[in-house]
Amino acid sequence: MNPDSLPTEDRGEGFFATVLDGLPEAVVVSDRDGVIVFVNRALTLLLGHGAEDVLGKSITTLVPRDPERRADPVKWLARWADEPDFEQSRFLDLIAQHSDGRRLPVDVRVRAGRIGDAPRYFITVRDNTARRQELASLREANLRAARILMVAEDAIVVIDASQNIVDFNIAAETMFGYAADEVVGRPLALLIPPWARALHPAQVNGFAAGKAPSRMMGERQAVVGQRRSGETFTLEATITKVDLGGALTFAAHLRDVTRRNHDRDRLREHERRIRAVFDHAHTAIALLAPDGHVLEINRAGEALASQGGPLRGAPLWEVAWLGVDGNTASVDGERLRDSVLAAGRGQSGQLTIPLTTPDGPISVAVRLTPIFDDAHVAYVLAEGVLWGA
Repeated sequence: MNPDSLPTEDRGEGFFATVLDGLPEAVVVSDRDGVIVFVNRALTLLLGHGAEDVLGKSITTLVPRDPERRADPVKWLARWADEPDFEQSRFLDLIAQHSDGRRLPVDVRVRAGRIGDAPRYFITVRDNTARRQELASLREANLRAARILMVAEDAIVVIDASQNIVDFNIAAETMFGYAADEVVGRPLALLIPPWARALHPAQVNGFAAGKAPSRMMGERQAVVGQRRSGETFTLEATITKVDLGGALTFAAHLRDVTRRNHDRDRLREHERRIRAVFDHAHTAIALLAPDGHVLEINRAGEALASQGGPLRGAPLWEVAWLGVDGNTASVDGERLRDSVLAAGRGQSGQLTIPLTTPDGPISVAVRLTPIFDDAHVAYVLAEGVLWGA
């Protein structure tokens, strides 16, 4: 529509002033020298300056030049007002001066135009206090997270959707033997043995397509890494995915479990050796809890029991021994119970228990030894030696 076709009352300066006064965003109009010719009501609400306070004065009345910054508000108007692409018109982060002396962070944008034959700058001003605080909080959170990641005990390797490395913490440098600047931007395959590289992309892509935000890698097979030296080693890996504006990022928390697996294997071998000695000893041996319940018993000990009831988990005096009915009221059952409980309190003991076998009566000399953990009894060792009655 041609503006000249509008009614006279809708195309005068009063009309446009009314429109500007009704806008929720603060607006300032100045001439090309930065002299203020109009401010709307929102500007007064934002900065406290009424039209009578600022008309005819420099724009620097509202946005003083900051001695700590190079930006000159008047020169900035001339530089950015004629930028041709409206969508790219820049907001400048400045400090405005409130009428009560307070300094207020603001975003300022300018466009050049004309009112009649007079060239003008149309300036919008908005409070960016909240945005500044949000950005400061975000920067602080990012810095805190970055510091935590960098000093984390676990190696942390972050990759993008193309499986190129984008972050590499100190523990990862130590684990793989590369400095961060040597691997950032390079494919993750650098850290994987050649024989395992073909499988890894499909695993990551499968995880990316799933709903789980994180998962333990190596659930079906071991995860193996490769150091700069070419040495391969077993890893424990947890991978987490983060969607940043539609772009997936993956963070892998890695732990070298080579030593742990070695220690585990050594412990298992040690346990096998102890079990071999324990089970093949001719002396009947049982390991008891302090309250007398059987935790472990060797084959020689099992041979002294009948098949009528459980061994492990039962109190030693309630086990159905050969020729004994397991009645705790019996004299021998009471003696055994009292001696076992005394050992559980730290008192060693020895007694003889008669048993009946198909070959005749025998006696078992039972020795009870408390095993201490610091100042407390952790176990009771019960040893039985047979001798003919």
